Amino acid sequence: MFKIYNANVADTEVIEYLPGKNLEAITLGEALTISDQGLTKCAATDRPQYICRGPVNEDGLYPVGSVMESTRYEVPYQAKPTVGTKVTLHTDALQVTATATNGVFLVERVDEVKGTAIGHFVWSFKDPAGGP
Repeated sequence: MFKIYNANVADTEVIEYLPGKNLEAITLGEALTISDQGLTKCAATDRPQYICRGPVNEDGLYPVGSVMESTRYEVPYQAKPTVGTKVTLHTDALQVTATATNGVFLVERVDEVKGTAIGHFVWSFKDPAGGP
């Protein structure tokens, strides 16, 4: 699960309450994206928009925090990533992998004892003409 390691902001990040996609189970610390159908598990090579911060409430809404450029996360890894590489998310959206192709999470540190990586999500701007 993605946990905030530290944030380079003076204020507390805002918690929003958003609906989940039809009957999809969402887990604490899961990387998420949103569409007109609601929150859903983030794909391996997509930068998440939100991280789940708690269980669904009585109104069917999940507490989520926006993924901010200033926030660093601690997350378990599926296979040990290399420091300085941008890696993909695991299929469960709760871990990272060692795969660097089309990575979205920049690994800044690895703690082999805990089996975790520390880093942040990268912003990528793609040229609409098809360039990088």
